[in-house]
Amino acid sequence: MNNRIDRLLSGEEKADRIGIVFADLNGLKHVNDSHGHFAGDLLLKNAAFVLQKTFEGCDVYRAGGDEFMVLAVDLPEEEIADRVQMLRGEADDPDAVSFALGYCTDAAANLRASMHTADERMYADKEHFYAMHPSRRRD
Repeated sequence: MNNRIDRLLSGEEKADRIGIVFADLNGLKHVNDSHGHFAGDLLLKNAAFVLQKTFEGCDVYRAGGDEFMVLAVDLPEEEIADRVQMLRGEADDPDAVSFALGYCTDAAANLRASMHTADERMYADKEHFYAMHPSRRRD
């Protein structure tokens, strides 16, 4: 992921449009604590599968821990927004795969700023999740 971002930032790789989607898996700590790390690993694999299926043709990276990043190169803005909405519908079960999501579709203009915007939006969505499910808040 970092190598790809570096190639885009340096201009070594060109793209007319870049969309960034950050997806933070909700409830991984709860699953690990309640059902063990094997169940947590399975949840991570299921989350990756849902992301890969929803963002077919895009690059999906595990950024670390329970956070993923989707890099959508040359995908129209409307298509990214539609896929994010689809993902919200498919991965909104707090007892299974559930994501806090943030995205930005104007990343070709300023990739670092767009990543920051997508990240901020994801954390706002995460706060909304915990407001709806306070028992799932991380300790």
